[in-house]
Amino acid sequence: MGRPMGGRWARLGIMPGRAYTRESVRGRRSRAGFRAVLLVLAAAALLTVLPATASAAVDDWRHEWEVLRLVTYLQQQDPVSPRPLVYDLGDSIARESIVSDSNWTTQLSKRAGRAGKVAPRAFTLAGHNQTFGMDEQLVAGIPATPAGQSPGIVLIGVGISRFIGPPLGTPRIDLDPLAPGVEPLLSPWVRHVYDGRKPLSLARKKELVPRWMERRWTAFRANRAKNFEMITRIIKLCKAKGLRPVLVDQPLDMKIVGSGLDRPRLSIRSGCDTLVKRYGASHGVRYVHFTKAVGIPSKYYWDMHHLFAPGARLWQSRLSDELVKLLPRTRTL
Repeated sequence: MGRPMGGRWARLGIMPGRAYTRESVRGRRSRAGFRAVLLVLAAAALLTVLPATASAAVDDWRHEWEVLRLVTYLQQQDPVSPRPLVYDLGDSIARESIVSDSNWTTQLSKRAGRAGKVAPRAFTLAGHNQTFGMDEQLVAGIPATPAGQSPGIVLIGVGISRFIGPPLGTPRIDLDPLAPGVEPLLSPWVRHVYDGRKPLSLARKKELVPRWMERRWTAFRANRAKNFEMITRIIKLCKAKGLRPVLVDQPLDMKIVGSGLDRPRLSIRSGCDTLVKRYGASHGVRYVHFTKAVGIPSKYYWDMHHLFAPGARLWQSRLSDELVKLLPRTRTL
């Protein structure tokens, strides 16, 4: 179920997360439970969404398909919108690196406006253990860019964690079809699962670097070619759908890592540079990497990859700056 789109949401040009669907509250019979639901709904109306508990939340994969259903609805409502859409693909490291989609959209809109660029809308399509094969499935579900609209931007996370397994897919989530004129709701979902956790000790973090090489390097090498083949397929799929693919590094605590993971990092860098040379002109591929330059303190990482909220704000801010460079200029009459 849902409600017609419009009013405050349309004027702001962002889609804040919804807290509950009818299905999510079905079966909650206690008075305290209903009060909690009412509080969440009221907060959503004020552009503030209360965090969902893990037990009430859907998993990342279902959330991503719900986001795609929402994007399909938005495009149906405004098929010739000049605003490009940004999709952030990756695993849990990418998921944790964005504050929220509404916060990111607002940040991008402000910075794009100051630069004379078209303000985009941003959506996260990243989740736990997400493979490049799953990325391909999601890109296949993104609506094609309508004629006359600025191409959407697909960020493809290329952190080292994404190359240690094969690019397998997984069954997609079948959702209820869109009801005419009714905006679909997003179920409760927990983005920042590391919030509230105590970070690993400095000594423990340093142990992770040689451990990664001992336990992951062999798998990385075995799966590297297959993963780059899948990335190539995603690039070509983006081209067919009028989307612009952008390869982007994922967070990595370089103060802890130092040169200890240079072999996988440089291997990825080489592969991405090759793709840019091969498809940059024809498919608009770009490679954005600022892991060293962003300089996020180690205390803002839970391990050597996953960011806490202060680190997410720093990463998102730098990513926004890089994205603004890729946005089209505002048309003047």
